Amino acid sequence: MLNSQDCFILDTGSGIYVWVGRGATQKEKTDSLSKAQEFLRSKKYPAWTQIHRIVEGAESAPFKQYFATWRDVGMSHTRLVRSALGYDSDNSEFDVDDVDSVLKTLKEKGGRAIGFMPDNGRNELSEITVYSSVPGTNDVQKEKTSYTETLPLKSHNAYVIPYNYHDKNDETGTLVYVWEGVKAANANEYAFEDALALAVGENAILVRTVQNHEPRHFLKMFKGKLFTIVNNTPTVPQLFHIRGTDADDVHAYETKADSSSLSSSDVYVLFVHNEDKAFIWIGLGASEFEKNAAEDLFKSVWPSVALSTVEEGAEPDEFWEHLNGEGIYDRSLSEKSAPILEPRLFHCRLINNKIKVEEIMHFEQADLDFEDVMLMDTGDEIYLWVGSGASAEENGRILDIAKKYIAFEPTDRTIDTVTVVRISQDYEPHVFKRMFPSWEKGYWENIPTYEDVRKKVVEDNERIEDNDV
Repeated sequence: MLNSQDCFILDTGSGIYVWVGRGATQKEKTDSLSKAQEFLRSKKYPAWTQIHRIVEGAESAPFKQYFATWRDVGMSHTRLVRSALGYDSDNSEFDVDDVDSVLKTLKEKGGRAIGFMPDNGRNELSEITVYSSVPGTNDVQKEKTSYTETLPLKSHNAYVIPYNYHDKNDETGTLVYVWEGVKAANANEYAFEDALALAVGENAILVRTVQNHEPRHFLKMFKGKLFTIVNNTPTVPQLFHIRGTDADDVHAYETKADSSSLSSSDVYVLFVHNEDKAFIWIGLGASEFEKNAAEDLFKSVWPSVALSTVEEGAEPDEFWEHLNGEGIYDRSLSEKSAPILEPRLFHCRLINNKIKVEEIMHFEQADLDFEDVMLMDTGDEIYLWVGSGASAEENGRILDIAKKYIAFEPTDRTIDTVTVVRISQDYEPHVFKRMFPSWEKGYWENIPTYEDVRKKVVEDNERIEDNDV
């Protein structure tokens, strides 16, 4: 979209940017600001509307956020790929020399939040708590169950899933995932409150994810067996979207049983309950791996169901009949994904019960204020770092802080499409610490708190008064 030979004006509604390409003529570069002023007048914008001049190659993070396909080059790509593949890089079908290609495939098919990989997800899951609404009431029922009894995850439920991680550097810790179903409403609220209390009590990392937006690490924990459903007791055909890049991140999620739900770049399974059979639909751009993964997954789920393969373009009439007829669907072979940007750090404070968020440029560890909450935006992940001196109110409103931030930043992300991660001071995982230029263990041990300073001032004042006497 941006051509190096030209200059462009970006109107954001609250201000405008003037982007100057490297190859623009000297006259174009010189006239760019005056053209911006003319643009303001033509739009009848207030005289105080801000104009930001941006030079190609030195774009600021706020500018980049307006472009859904923006890609920062260099370390950002390598860091994400290294994190996402992790221990499994030796078994990957990708050529890791082609970082851009690997990253694109991972972001499209390998789960969300690919930068959040505390370990490879291979440790075993134990007890899981299921939250379900009691029909006709506002009550929520809680039930503890095992990993094997949990699947499939249901849209009317919420789940709290503890996981003990252990990475290749021998870093250990506990994650508390809360998975929120799209129809669980009441249950979601109860589950999040319990998960937050558990995380605070055990100094664990709290991770909130919403149905169909699961992070890669979450998929890995289910060892390629994760599938989620919308209809608890289906009487009509169900359509499942299959995605994955390796044996451990394969996942299936139910989508609307209509031809418009299909995409040529993927694999789908259409399950016809009353006939006890299923079709595996292979899009023209789907990988052989995903086709085989779909067969393996659903043979394990429905071993008695007859599976038949249908290639795009050669569908029988019966297939379309179950999807309300052949209609228009996405035939493109690539997808848009979230922008890949460098991490941004924000200082969050509650002032008169209002949330104030302020960005910190060129941040380092010392900028983490242990008396407040800090927000780190890495694209698919929103980290909430909670200092030891943060108030109970601030800690209890971390999800509100994330919602406030997402609502006012310019991308099309929502609080449900990002992975929200809460971290306690001194219990930071490596995936968070690596965002900083350097990290010193025990950094805050010798830094006095506000209360320490206050006591010292009182003691000094008393000492001065005694000397005066």
